[in-house]
Amino acid sequence: MKVLKMFLPALFVISIVPACFAEKIDYPENLWKGIIGEAANQGYKGMYAAACVYRNRIQGNMSLGCVAMKRVDLDALVKKSKKYEKTAKEIIRKIFEEGAPDITGGATHYENIQAFGFPYWSKSMKTTTVIGSHTFFVEK
Repeated sequence: MKVLKMFLPALFVISIVPACFAEKIDYPENLWKGIIGEAANQGYKGMYAAACVYRNRIQGNMSLGCVAMKRVDLDALVKKSKKYEKTAKEIIRKIFEEGAPDITGGATHYENIQAFGFPYWSKSMKTTTVIGSHTFFVEK
């Protein structure tokens, strides 16, 4: 037990070092709006998962693919969903600036298959997880 107590402070320092030195990833300034448009109805975990996908896409040199950011009415939607702004911005900060963990299994795509069915592009992909109404996919 004495040995464990002796090393416990060192273990604590080691466990926090990666967060301190997380690589900041460039992302669109208004991505938080896209997170609201894509996943606010999925709660915190769903918005977090969508942000993980966008980080995976950016890191993989893929286009962002956030359809909600192309919505003509995005600003109006965000204004109606004002209560999600703080949460979405916090999630974006954690994912892109602090290197928070990916809960999607490396997914680069997602879809609400209950509402829209399996998209054509999912045929060549592997399902990684389901979070809320979204099914997450990655290349095989």
